[in-house]
Amino acid sequence: MPATVTLGSTTLSQPVSASDSQFQVSSTSGLTVGTHLFCEGELVAVVSLGADPAIVRVRRGVGGTTALDHDSSAPVWIGRGDQFFSRDPVGSPPEAPLVSPWINVVNGTVWFAQGDSEPSGQTYRWWQKQETTWAQGALGIRTSESNPTSST
Repeated sequence: MPATVTLGSTTLSQPVSASDSQFQVSSTSGLTVGTHLFCEGELVAVVSLGADPAIVRVRRGVGGTTALDHDSSAPVWIGRGDQFFSRDPVGSPPEAPLVSPWINVVNGTVWFAQGDSEPSGQTYRWWQKQETTWAQGALGIRTSESNPTSST
């Protein structure tokens, strides 16, 4: 049975407007030209890594998505283009899903496989949609909390 690929993640270090052609991220670990990033409903492709290691030049609105404004500290998922999907998952998740999380770039939903495959022969697994709650933090800084953050 193939192992599940867990998508990498980082966050935006600066706000991004819909017309920007680069993202400044907290970490470029795992990023190469051709890597895809998913941020708040938008899929982008990495075109190049800038001289500043945290600057990533991107092609916006990939996979039928639209270029959007993004806030600083927005979560960014990292993967290959074939590790993002244009539909929600269906049925019970397999014991080892192909990718975690499952991200539908068309509607922006992030799904995690939950549950257990024991006892043998019975499946107690389901897909859980990630919900994000936004709040006003210290000094008026916008904060977010996502649940779940991973499979259990």
